[in-house]
Amino acid sequence: MKQNKKGFTLIELLAVIVILAVIALITTPIILNVVEESRKNAAKDKTYGVIDAVKLAYAQEQMNEGASDNPTYTLDFSKADGKKVGNTSVKISGDIPTEGKVFIDNGNITVKSDFKLKFGNYRCYINDKNKAECNRQ
Repeated sequence: MKQNKKGFTLIELLAVIVILAVIALITTPIILNVVEESRKNAAKDKTYGVIDAVKLAYAQEQMNEGASDNPTYTLDFSKADGKKVGNTSVKISGDIPTEGKVFIDNGNITVKSDFKLKFGNYRCYINDKNKAECNRQ
């Protein structure tokens, strides 16, 4: 009697499972790094978006009558009423930081490293070269 056996042996199945496990162990950290880096870059983009919105509000405030020549403003995003440049509201499209301060001094808009903007788990500021720097917290 001839037996017609079809299928895989236990050894063949175990070999395939081991190979898949090794591939998973190698690729998981790489994928997690890509995800982490993209979240960090998103936080940087949000920081630039806030700065652009503050620049626009500052320009609108300077167009108002009675605006001072050398204004100094501090926007504190941890306060509900801290999102104004003078009498002009800052309109941010996208995520609004939950903490942090933006300073305006004679038209120079900065986010200092002591008062970083917080977006989710990231705190961001603008460095001396006008580049956003973000750290996970």
